[in-house]
Amino acid sequence: MISILNCGYESRHQKPFDMLRPGGSSDYTLLVIKSSAFCEYRQTYMDLSANTVILYDKKSYVHYGCLTSDYNDDWIHFDIEDKDLPFLYELNIPFQTPIHLADAGQLSEYSRLIVMENHSSHTYKNQILDALMRSLLCTLASQILEKPDKAVSHKYYGLMNDLRVSILNAPHRKWTIETMAQSVHMSPSYFQHLYKELFQTTCMQDVISARLKNACFYLRTTEMSIQSLGGFCGYDSEFHFMRQFKKYKNMTPSQYRSHYRNSSP
Repeated sequence: MISILNCGYESRHQKPFDMLRPGGSSDYTLLVIKSSAFCEYRQTYMDLSANTVILYDKKSYVHYGCLTSDYNDDWIHFDIEDKDLPFLYELNIPFQTPIHLADAGQLSEYSRLIVMENHSSHTYKNQILDALMRSLLCTLASQILEKPDKAVSHKYYGLMNDLRVSILNAPHRKWTIETMAQSVHMSPSYFQHLYKELFQTTCMQDVISARLKNACFYLRTTEMSIQSLGGFCGYDSEFHFMRQFKKYKNMTPSQYRSHYRNSSP
């Protein structure tokens, strides 16, 4: 199990500071740096930018800080049982090495959840913290392995991706190009162009695809009528739902339900 010993989220420093631990720490330390900073790496000082992550091994030399008053980071001190060490080492996250990511937002969100849970008194607090920390480390390892994505570095990527997650999470809502563009404070034409550029699909194609994927799930797992299902998935018209579904699956919703059930063991 991974144990959280201490942690902080959005830790802002009002004055320049210099964190120095010549003998390191008795635990592992993960930093998610969210502003300009510096660190000492292999006896050389390096300037760091936002979205830099450093994982320090136990008892390793630690030296980082900021020369200005606007430093911000998330930090987690954790330990891991010997029997679970293979999990950490198999991720191949380099220790004591500044790693610049295109976007550390997902890691920071895990940090926020870890801090919240660490201050809770839930019955399964330790198990939840273990799962969250494993998820954070796996996400970091995945981002290190992924090829750099130019889209992620776009200044509007975070804003647009948040909107896309909302679309895919709730496709039944009455999404229109105008309301989506307004939610990110863009003109409809620029919004559509940027959405296609970032995600290689249109916003309405995402809406339709997500609605139909949900429809397939509920056709397989419920007895909901076709008419009710269409409305549940965001369609005002049963005919519109039937037409889009047949185009998507090359069969009607009723045929899909029968086909799935007849082919299931």
